[in-house]
Amino acid sequence: MTLALVVGADQAPELQGVLWQRTIPSCIQRKQPVIDEMLAVMRSHHLLEPDDEHWLALCLDEALVNAIMHGNEADDTIPVSIAIGHDHVRWQVRIDDQGEGFTARDVPDQDDSDSLLLEHGRGIRLMCEWLDELRYYRGGATIVMGRRIPLEPKKTDSPHAL
Repeated sequence: MTLALVVGADQAPELQGVLWQRTIPSCIQRKQPVIDEMLAVMRSHHLLEPDDEHWLALCLDEALVNAIMHGNEADDTIPVSIAIGHDHVRWQVRIDDQGEGFTARDVPDQDDSDSLLLEHGRGIRLMCEWLDELRYYRGGATIVMGRRIPLEPKKTDSPHAL
């Protein structure tokens, strides 16, 4: 099921059960280390299937690039705040930048197959496809994404098996 893109002006609700939070400078070189740390935290708390780690990494990459490059214009004096929480049913990730945000009209129509050829908007489309929850707050300057926690971890040959 594809989620509808929602960009609201209201403040994001606080995450429940915060497990991890960081504030990083808006420096693209900080992106991958923080994604790796987030995946390790989520893995250690059994919040996702090993086969889903690459999908989550893509979603985190997209959201952090948007926050760092578009929201804060890669100004390393402006922070990006990141948090992971869960309520035993779903996990959530919240990312806050200090930018102006955007409107849903700024994003290509997900239902138009030609939008896949455009240089922007594909990451949001990908996130809408994989996540159970995707909502923007503060006019697009805060993203909250989430997905249901698996009931029982799958057995896998992955070195990251739970």
